[in-house]
Amino acid sequence: MTGAGTIAKPNPAPLGDEPVFAFGRERRMHARAYDYWVSLLDGRRMPRVRDMDQRRMTSFSGRSVLVDLPEQGGAPVIAYLGDELRAESEIVAANPTLDDVRSGTLLGELLRRFSDIVAYEAPVGFEAEFAGRDDTHLLHRGILLPFADDMGRLSAVYGVMSWKQVASVEPAADIAAAIGSVMASRPSAPVVCAWGDGPGAALTVSASLPPQPLAQRLAQARTWAALAATDRTRGDASLNAALGAAYDYMLAVRDASLTPRKLVRMVFGADVRRIDRIRFSATLDHAVRLGLGPGRLPGWLDNQDGGHIAVALAERRARRSERRAATAGEQREWVDAQAALGQIELAIDQDLMLLIGRRVPQGVEVIAPVPADDHFTEAAVERVRRAG
Repeated sequence: MTGAGTIAKPNPAPLGDEPVFAFGRERRMHARAYDYWVSLLDGRRMPRVRDMDQRRMTSFSGRSVLVDLPEQGGAPVIAYLGDELRAESEIVAANPTLDDVRSGTLLGELLRRFSDIVAYEAPVGFEAEFAGRDDTHLLHRGILLPFADDMGRLSAVYGVMSWKQVASVEPAADIAAAIGSVMASRPSAPVVCAWGDGPGAALTVSASLPPQPLAQRLAQARTWAALAATDRTRGDASLNAALGAAYDYMLAVRDASLTPRKLVRMVFGADVRRIDRIRFSATLDHAVRLGLGPGRLPGWLDNQDGGHIAVALAERRARRSERRAATAGEQREWVDAQAALGQIELAIDQDLMLLIGRRVPQGVEVIAPVPADDHFTEAAVERVRRAG
């Protein structure tokens, strides 16, 4: 653990204190973790990671994970993984990385929500059912808690989970309908956990947050980019969040010299694939073209068929159209400035055209006009301009 040593292995929980997911005691472990987090605040927005005390965490450490965030961005590091969560996720590496986390595991579900807490920097609670390995269904409840470094910047995330396998027996129809109604009514957006007493009890993710320093915005974008490179569970969500954070950083900097191409290198690294660099840059350019405001790009990308690739293609088409319009204006000015070689009578309503002619002893005979094709005509005019 960053600045706090290693979390001690948990003592066996007293009989009856094991968290039950659906009815009665499921919140106890998470409430203890949340209350402990609140006790460390001391007037700060987030407690310091170096203040974590392993002696006060033994009751929930077995089902917890601590993820360190590099100060300058980059791939998050699993600094601690509790025995029970490690066993459920079948992780044997002594020092696991995000690449060791498989989808279909509880740890994978926990990290799937990782970008939420990077965005809000406030406790995030969640509960859901998902299909695990071997066709098992698990009900799980979790909480993610942010911790800061000595400068107040998000430095680590501590997650606690409880879970219970869903019985294979089919429930009565009225019970199934009631549970289905409750699950359907839950908001899709993450909600800041209100377990326990303290400042976080009254917060929601929609509450206004103070402006982030530019360095923190950039680190946030780099963290999401690192998550996108290793994330096998969220589809394009982490990538969209990385592009959104990069776009927000660009808007906040207000520096014309910071082009999307430069920004993509800053956020995704110089070794990002060329095709990805082109697509990411075009996506940011298109957001600028559309005038999207801060915080809007990730959600907008989530709703685009084809995601950022389709957006990049749309930007390419828009650029091509702009170039054609600019070139057409220049070409027409050039054509109007040229002296005529001759004049013939021809009943054609095109303003600018290509003609096919043949040489004869008296000069040139016009045989026929070329069917209207703006691309063909523009290419021919441009070739004559360059030859002249």
